[in-house]
Amino acid sequence: MDTSSKMTVDQVLASIDLTKFEQIRSRSTLKYLDLPLWININIRRAMSLGLEGSEGFRVLDIGAGTGYFLYVCGLLGHVAIGIDKDPRDDIFIAVSELLGVQILDATIMPFVPLPELGAFDRITAHMITFNGHRVKPWGVEEWDYFIDDAMQRLLPGGILCLELNREPEIDSCYTSELRAFFEGRGAEITGHYPHNPEEQGHRLLFRL
Repeated sequence: MDTSSKMTVDQVLASIDLTKFEQIRSRSTLKYLDLPLWININIRRAMSLGLEGSEGFRVLDIGAGTGYFLYVCGLLGHVAIGIDKDPRDDIFIAVSELLGVQILDATIMPFVPLPELGAFDRITAHMITFNGHRVKPWGVEEWDYFIDDAMQRLLPGGILCLELNREPEIDSCYTSELRAFFEGRGAEITGHYPHNPEEQGHRLLFRL
């Protein structure tokens, strides 16, 4: 794909076997199978991180899910690897295999380093809740360890991008204490995802 021109949803859809995708979609009601919607979201994510108009970046996507973001990155000329919890949802596996993206099994745990996969220009984690909404939300110590570990894996000029989901226990994406911590770590905080003007989550950028 010509990375000098703006990528469109139609261009991406034209590169996917939609007949096979529909066979997968018919097996589930997951919201993540609205293909035009999520391709558009992930194009916007890529654009917001400077991944259009350049090639050859190494990208790590944490919690890669279906692999849409990895697929968009690949079409833009980047080397993109994903990790996601083990076990993964069968539908997510089917979609990622159809797209031909690489997603490795790796569950994010407190105070456990990321897999040794080399250095990256961009490390991303979209719509994340590493506690899975099942245990107490991460606090300062857990996030401090994770951010330190991730930043050590960035190449010069690299960016760590985190999109946080709302935690039911605190009815927010983070506590006031965590916000102060993120700001102290130099985070650029926006109150919305780049593809959605409503305040449904919070996006943090950490630059090396």
